[in-house]
Amino acid sequence: MFPMVTGFMNYGHQTVRPARYIGQGFMITLSHTNFLPVTIQYPYEKLITSEHFHGRIHFEFDKCIACEVCARVCPIDLPVVDQKFEMDIRKERFLNYSIILEFVYFW
Repeated sequence: MFPMVTGFMNYGHQTVRPARYIGQGFMITLSHTNFLPVTIQYPYEKLITSEHFHGRIHFEFDKCIACEVCARVCPIDLPVVDQKFEMDIRKERFLNYSIILEFVYFW
């Protein structure tokens, strides 16, 4: 008889716990109904951008001369230009251009 009672108790715990989680999720959903929407009417209202926003990162491989101006100008040092100085032509040769995407935040 005791195994039957403990089985019913386990069944009760297994049904009450998911119902509690569903109720908590539903309460969170209901609490978000009080917030105002954040959508703006684009042509009539302009979005206020952060002062750190400089637009989309644009790079053209064919035009790059490995001068590292983009790396020096970037406020958070995202672009990395790999280059190698070649003695025979006495110039820097462009090897690779990469952007550290883990730090890219478009606020």
